Amino acid sequence: MVKIFDLESDQFIVDLTDEEFAALEEALEEESIGDVDYYLHISDVEFMEEQGTDTKLIAKLKAMLEGREDREIRFQKI
Repeated sequence: MVKIFDLESDQFIVDLTDEEFAALEEALEEESIGDVDYYLHISDVEFMEEQGTDTKLIAKLKAMLEGREDREIRFQKI
């Protein structure tokens, strides 16, 4: 299980399964090894959707954006 938080406010957003997080991690770019934050843009989500990513994960990612084009997030593995 992986908890996702807003990077700026540190507000909890959503829980992802390990499998969902692995798919997200594969799609997004890490700035350095050991990074615990990501920049999520709607274009990333749309690309993942076009590539056939699980619809439940896509729904969670769209909900994470809360109507924004982008959001900086951090994660915490449990």
